[in-house]
Amino acid sequence: MVASDEREGGQRAILNFGHTFGHAIEVGLGYGEWLHGEAVGCGMVMAADLSVRLGKLDEAARRRLVGVIKAAKLPVTAPKLGDDRYVDLMKVDKKAEAGEIKFILLTRFGATEITSAPDQAVRATLAASV
Repeated sequence: MVASDEREGGQRAILNFGHTFGHAIEVGLGYGEWLHGEAVGCGMVMAADLSVRLGKLDEAARRRLVGVIKAAKLPVTAPKLGDDRYVDLMKVDKKAEAGEIKFILLTRFGATEITSAPDQAVRATLAASV
């Protein structure tokens, strides 16, 4: 998958699910405070929340994903960094384009979409996640 999509624009993007929020957690807390997998797991929960808010995923699938993350003993509640800090950190993520945050969101299990999101929806996800 990596070799066939070196620029992460197609199928490989699914591997980045949770990373936009997860990288913000890692940087915001300081690398090493949370393990990468902990940050990405929590980021997956956040991305699933945003997916539901944007009408891309149903609530039952979101709950199922949260259950899987909990079963793996990974955090499902994000650290309190402040909405503005999260947004600032996500704007410098490698997937961001011209300061516009790009999210890998679920449309169903195994299927993702790369998209931007309205600031209001992102901030609602952040408020619901901490």
